[in-house]
Amino acid sequence: MRDNTSVRPVAPAVASSFVGRGGELKAVARLVAQERLVSVVGPGGCGKTRLVTEAVRSGSFEVHGFVELAAVRPGRALAPVVLARCGFRDEPGRSPLDRLRDRLGRTGGVLVLDNCEQIRDELAALVAGLLRDCPDLQVLTTSRVTLRVAGETVLSIGGLDSDGEAAALFLDRARRVQPALPTGPGTDAATRRICQLADRLPLAIELAASHARALSLADLETGMAQRLGFLATRDPGVLPQHRSLQASIAWSAELVGEGPRRVLAALSVFEGRFTLDAALAAAGPDGRTALETLVDHCLVQFDAVEGRYVLLDTIREFAATELGDRETRREVYARLIGWVAQLATAASAGLGRAEAEALTRVGRDDAAVRSVLAHALATGVDLDVAAGIVVDLAFSWFLRGRCAEGRDWAARVSAALSSAPPGLAWANAFLTTYSGDLEVGLGLAEAAAEQAADVGDAAIRARSLILIGIVRLCEDPAAAEIVFAEAVRLAEGAGDDWGYVEALQAVAYAHVFRTDHQSALGCADTSLPALTRLGHAQLWAWDASIRAEVAAQTGDFARVCTYGLEAQRLAIGIGEPVSASTVLVPLVRALCQLGRTDEAAEVVARHGAFLDTHPGLMAAEALGLADAITAAWADITTAGPLIERELAAAAAAGVAVLGGEAAALLAVSRLAGGDPEAARTAAEEALSWATAMGNRETACAATLARGVIQRVLGHDASEDAYRALTDAAAAGLRPLVPDALDLIAGLALDGGRLVVAARLHAASRRLREEMGCVPSPLAALLRGRDEPALAARLGAAELAVAIEQGAALTSEGAIAYATRSRGRRARPSSGWASLTPTESDVVKLAAAGLGNRAIGGQLLITEGTVRTHLRHVFAKLGVRTRAELAAAAARREYDVSSADR
Repeated sequence: MRDNTSVRPVAPAVASSFVGRGGELKAVARLVAQERLVSVVGPGGCGKTRLVTEAVRSGSFEVHGFVELAAVRPGRALAPVVLARCGFRDEPGRSPLDRLRDRLGRTGGVLVLDNCEQIRDELAALVAGLLRDCPDLQVLTTSRVTLRVAGETVLSIGGLDSDGEAAALFLDRARRVQPALPTGPGTDAATRRICQLADRLPLAIELAASHARALSLADLETGMAQRLGFLATRDPGVLPQHRSLQASIAWSAELVGEGPRRVLAALSVFEGRFTLDAALAAAGPDGRTALETLVDHCLVQFDAVEGRYVLLDTIREFAATELGDRETRREVYARLIGWVAQLATAASAGLGRAEAEALTRVGRDDAAVRSVLAHALATGVDLDVAAGIVVDLAFSWFLRGRCAEGRDWAARVSAALSSAPPGLAWANAFLTTYSGDLEVGLGLAEAAAEQAADVGDAAIRARSLILIGIVRLCEDPAAAEIVFAEAVRLAEGAGDDWGYVEALQAVAYAHVFRTDHQSALGCADTSLPALTRLGHAQLWAWDASIRAEVAAQTGDFARVCTYGLEAQRLAIGIGEPVSASTVLVPLVRALCQLGRTDEAAEVVARHGAFLDTHPGLMAAEALGLADAITAAWADITTAGPLIERELAAAAAAGVAVLGGEAAALLAVSRLAGGDPEAARTAAEEALSWATAMGNRETACAATLARGVIQRVLGHDASEDAYRALTDAAAAGLRPLVPDALDLIAGLALDGGRLVVAARLHAASRRLREEMGCVPSPLAALLRGRDEPALAARLGAAELAVAIEQGAALTSEGAIAYATRSRGRRARPSSGWASLTPTESDVVKLAAAGLGNRAIGGQLLITEGTVRTHLRHVFAKLGVRTRAELAAAAARREYDVSSADR
């Protein structure tokens, strides 16, 4: 039964709106419904009291009383305080504790105890007894520390969950004191920055907002540079520990004692998250217990999922002022840099093999690495140790797509030393190059190579030469190949498996650019034993990427997808963006060629999300081109603006291999858009890019595009058409052969040779079916125009026969047939050079012993035409019989082969 004569305040009155904390508010209600003891725990100023106040005011549970304990000091009897603040009257002859048990035990309900941290031990004893003696009682507490009572359920809170919630709170409070506060993007941006400086802590945000009455947001933000003293109020009604941010933190620090305060000061050297090992390195071996105390008092946050610790910036700033004299600071940093150096040395071998475990181990203590490098640079102490750390961790920054950060450390440490060692010179060049500054990286690599040669360090010289070759590869693959070959030799001699594999793979890419497939695969295969020894995920990704490139050029699209997806899996698995992005273009192009443009778009989207957090050398340009390719295959008529943008990006970055492909694609898009003159300009630009670096694939594609454009303009396109066919066939560029056949079919249609056109279109269709691909955007333009015209001009029966004949041609047969279809050109009247393409084919087949009918069947001509060709051949070569012809052909073949040797 209730004591109706008592007056029991339920919750403190509030004068402002409640902003944010929707999830935590629901969590309080849910936990109170399930548990008997719930503690809302968090650092000072995070809004624990206000959260619980709102939970009580919501009416989701019945409350005995709301007991504010902030002013209660250790040693004071708590039962009378709780009795009084619950509004329960005294009862003569009974102790306050008995009276409290009686009152709280009569009916179910929740007792709220607010601000408990300074009396934790006494309150824990009281709560434990009440819960034991009052079966229906529930207790809800707020504190900076847990009670450590059996059955306690803890709800930990910190700053507001999002920048949006924090900004909403700031603006609400600021407009209460300054209604004229402007709106707009500038205010929003300044608000976000102020809230971040306040660690999104509600107390700090409200104290900051109170300054908006007399300060602009810009001046307020400036004041936040001294936030501990700046964030304060003179309101006498505010608890002393809440009158400033500094007072709030100092209140917690006072509670933990001197030993933990010293550890807190040592931990202030970390700007970011840190592991237990790093904490003990900074604080000393006896710091474990103190660290637990600091976590318990919410001065240090512990992320149980990551297993790492972090100080709020405001607390770190406070703790740094407590670090003490210069000698104490020096001792902390000396312990920590020694530990970081050991960490880097132990991880270096694993980083050299791109082991995920090594990358994770180093990444977990980035804050420790940054701390000791910054201190070494600021003081000039232990710079040689810092240099060793940078060299050992160079691959860590590279593989995680953080080359710009690594470059900064390498450059600054190099500048601080009177003479940087060869390893540091290479690390500086390596990270500079892969951060995207190719010109500066080239200069540093050349200097590092020369320095390594002077001291006889073959491994460092090889690695430096690789960088030189990589920069040159984008412009002159042939020149780069010479540099790579020397790097291969040096790395192999030095026993440097990483340098050996990297150099061989670079040579392989030089071969890929020149469509030398066998040589490219030969280099990749040669590297496999060393690569197997390394077990290097990123280099395995490069190996898969090389094989994907070769498969793309030769039309094995299924293999492109297999190798491409594997390369991405390996590279993205360790967070390495360069190899993941290099394979992106052939992978996306292959998916489009297979008609899977939706899947290609998904790959591009996923990769874009990856690059948001893992930028890398030429990665953005590769992503842009892949996006443009997907758009072009989806709808070439609307893809022009996107392609133009990516062409400009490739040109600005000086990436010829990407720029050439983008320009060739733009030519097709402009043609589809009805602007052949602009299309021809783009095709010429693509040819210029491709010729400059010897890229036969792009040159062939651009030549094809130009041929189609010439035909549309009414100019002679035969030279481009047949050159593209010849080059594609000679280079093994199978995907381009059907497009060339379609263009030549169009020329035959224009010349009235309808059967030839039908056969060539059928042959190109069959070749695409063999590769499992769909017509390219260029071929779709050609066929969309030519096939209806062909059907209208050629009888159905004759068309069907021609299609059947063309579909029966092999790839080699189709190429030969298209070549013969070119017609008569100026030739000498006699000798081998006087033979037409068809006559040459007749000679080859006759010399092999085939009769006229068999020859006609292979060449799609009648026996009578074969006899006519033989008469011409006999006259031109001066022979009279087929036997003499066979002998002449054998002598000709011998002479040619001897000349080649």
